[in-house]
Amino acid sequence: MHNVSIVKYKQPFESLKQAVDLCGGISEISPDSKVFIKPNLVVWHKGVNFPKYGVLTTSRLIEDMVKLLHGHGITDISIVEGVVEGKKNQKESMLEVAAKGLGFDVLKKRYGVKIVDVMKSAFKKITVNEKKIMVNADVFEADYVIDMPALKTHTQTKVSLGIKNLKGLLNTSSRKLFHNTDREYDLSYYVSKLPDIIPPFLTVIDGIYTLECGPLYTGNAHRSDIIIASKDLISADVVGASILGIPPETVTHISDYAKTKNRIADLNDINLLGDVDISNALKPHAWSLEMNKKGDMPLFFEQAGVKGIRFPNIDNTLCTYGTDFINYVIWGVLSATNKDKVFDNIEILHGKIQEPTPDYKHTILVGQCQVKLNSDHPAINHCIKIGGCPPRKDDFVLGFKEAGIELMDGFLEWMEKNPELVHMKRYIKKPEFDESFYMIK
Repeated sequence: MHNVSIVKYKQPFESLKQAVDLCGGISEISPDSKVFIKPNLVVWHKGVNFPKYGVLTTSRLIEDMVKLLHGHGITDISIVEGVVEGKKNQKESMLEVAAKGLGFDVLKKRYGVKIVDVMKSAFKKITVNEKKIMVNADVFEADYVIDMPALKTHTQTKVSLGIKNLKGLLNTSSRKLFHNTDREYDLSYYVSKLPDIIPPFLTVIDGIYTLECGPLYTGNAHRSDIIIASKDLISADVVGASILGIPPETVTHISDYAKTKNRIADLNDINLLGDVDISNALKPHAWSLEMNKKGDMPLFFEQAGVKGIRFPNIDNTLCTYGTDFINYVIWGVLSATNKDKVFDNIEILHGKIQEPTPDYKHTILVGQCQVKLNSDHPAINHCIKIGGCPPRKDDFVLGFKEAGIELMDGFLEWMEKNPELVHMKRYIKKPEFDESFYMIK
């Protein structure tokens, strides 16, 4: 049997300590060990107050883990993460900016914690299915890795927990490789191989806030006050998926990894410890965007009165750069000054496998993968290309204009503030959403 602790978050430090102690603790880590903490810091917007709830691992639990390790006599502690860069040639990397915003500089001064930026570090080549995967080299020098994901669902992999969180240790090209067109060796296949490359000693899933339809702030966050901890990664993810209302055996990367260990991705070989009944702890969290009955656009498009557009659901070939840019596409449609009219029979395609449908007047190809795949497709009447990876914003503006989608004045500047102006507003005046969980004083 594999021990998994599930406790309610009630107070700083003590709640995390209870969860870790229940599942076996850190007593076997010697004080002279080198310990790496891998949180989930999937995105950052400099100068914008975006909602971090359920999107990022809380600073609170990261600080508590550092304190727990330090109290055990461990002083060689690093936080390692790779945040995808939104812009090139920045003076500070996204992780450096995020680390300051989350208060990690306080941990550096107080405990000597080091920040390891995956995007600025050396990489080690690992072969998976005859493909070269570039993994952060520093993490292989660690004696122990502590995996600290957020508790959330994911529009491409159903959940993003301990296994999926290890993807943040890869370089950009390897992440793109994971989002490939091979339906057998797809994103879930490659994600399922990560634990054998970087096996964590301890997984602590931060469910102080949970997120549905993640992994970004476009999803819906909930205050859940749950901590899940286990020395067994499979068991931690099985419990995490179960508590979100997602049957773990239906999560391909969890079930595939379990099979390699001659296990089944269910609760039968797991010993649950703590004060949380996982059968009713949370309401089920949705993972996929809900589509309209016709299946040609997200339900929220239809509810907003959008007509004359086909926008298929996101598939797992869309890489991080594309996923982030899709937000521009969505809000370009939703905020269009002519949204209340019927658009001019437009199809918008994204990812690496979507193909055009005959009889649309305009077909917009979003991202270089779509441009390469479908530029010369015979089913396209009028091809509009938004190239680049990430897609180029000037092409986006011109492309939407060419398709007859009228962007409001200053749309690109508004989108820079969109996380604060639109998404953060959902949580203001709700006291359970406390920004102090993402600060260290």
